[in-house]
Amino acid sequence: MTKTQTRLALAALWLGTASVGAFAAGLDKDTGFYVGGAIGRSSYSLSSSKNHVPVPWGGKKANKSGTSYKLYGGYRLTEHFGVEAGYARLGSVSQWTSAYGGSRLQTGTGQVFYAAATARMPLSDAFALNGRLGVARGRISGDNNWAPANQRLSGTSTGVMVGVGAEYRMTQNLAITADYDYFGKLSKQAKGGMFTVGLKANF
Repeated sequence: MTKTQTRLALAALWLGTASVGAFAAGLDKDTGFYVGGAIGRSSYSLSSSKNHVPVPWGGKKANKSGTSYKLYGGYRLTEHFGVEAGYARLGSVSQWTSAYGGSRLQTGTGQVFYAAATARMPLSDAFALNGRLGVARGRISGDNNWAPANQRLSGTSTGVMVGVGAEYRMTQNLAITADYDYFGKLSKQAKGGMFTVGLKANF
């Protein structure tokens, strides 16, 4: 092999290595596994709140929002599309219910497991918008068997979940997120969603 051929071979090898490295760097940046966690505020919508049950004098105010958090993980198949699954706890909820000729406060706690397809729209190297569309399995837990069946907060339900949000990448592997997720029905009487702010780590 002549010197010229050797130089050409070394140059081709260097270019090939550089190209693979650049491709791998891009792959690490925009695809692959990620996990995240966030905390925020939930918001409930209650079907039975339309009944306008009177609150007894000095009674505790009904609560339709609470401290919430979510934990999730996913895989970005391409720069724009992926899949995600997670768990969200929506905090406490309460409402006044007619019972035994009077009013009584029933309480519960909401939680959700979900799986969704994801979409991502980069607006710059650091900033991107995110969307989620999938299925959620919700549950409101609470001891309220005394309440009329058509007013009980507790129960389970499966429905469509929708999420939107944004992320700002502080480093190649760590981003700040802000999201709103709507999980639909958590039980027959309650629907729920949550606003959160958190961190997401890419691998």
